[in-house]
Amino acid sequence: MTEAPAIPAPAASSHWERNAEFWVRIIRERRDRYRTELTDEAVLAAVGPCHGLDVLDAGCGEGYLTREIARLGARQVTGADKSPALIAAARAVSAGQPAARFREADVAALPFGDASFDLGIVNHVLNDLPDITSPVRELARVLRPGGRLVILMLHPCFYGDRAERQAIRRTLPVADYFAAREIEQHFEVDGIVSPEPTTSWVRPLEAYTEAITGSGLYLTSLTEPHPSDAQLGASEWWRENFPRPLFLLITAARPMTSGQASCQVSNSPTSRRGSA
Repeated sequence: MTEAPAIPAPAASSHWERNAEFWVRIIRERRDRYRTELTDEAVLAAVGPCHGLDVLDAGCGEGYLTREIARLGARQVTGADKSPALIAAARAVSAGQPAARFREADVAALPFGDASFDLGIVNHVLNDLPDITSPVRELARVLRPGGRLVILMLHPCFYGDRAERQAIRRTLPVADYFAAREIEQHFEVDGIVSPEPTTSWVRPLEAYTEAITGSGLYLTSLTEPHPSDAQLGASEWWRENFPRPLFLLITAARPMTSGQASCQVSNSPTSRRGSA
């Protein structure tokens, strides 16, 4: 993998620094059931076999997915995040995994050379960005020909303030849907509330597809991870906490050649349901 000269990352948003211990605790104590029982499985299914690959985990947080992909046999997994506190937390527990390394970096200005990675993972990140065009362009730039991008995000059609607590009660006005919507809220996970509110941005579906295809990638799948009938039947928690579609998973790829088709979308159910 070729690295470009280091570009100093912009100062991390203060709320991410002040919420760092909160997120480290949530992840390491496995308190976020949406991740542990649903979205992590969907992301890993979309990733597929990764033995021998060079992988970028963009917006890696405390690094749990970076470590997991390294454990699954990737040649090198680079976790990048603009939060110094989260990168420090990731490094502190990853010394025994030489295939996992961490770099403080902004996804909109990645300090890596062109065509450095076989796979890029963007897990719960795009919703944190006030602009997605430059970050997606950067992700496309660092992918090798044939390289793949896996994006997991909050569902832009249905997510809103406290969406996981409320069923859909009204239709979103058209003008609101087609504008970037800013949602500021404290995150509450398993009864633990984040010290600082976090701002999320939700955009119309076309904004994401335009950012992806406009960066020279083509869409390969679009799925909506959701609990299985067995999960819903067995767990009151899932029945109460999944009142509307909450997640969207998009995969894309960089063409092997310039003439490759720009859209080859699948909606295969293999990665959209949780385990029974």
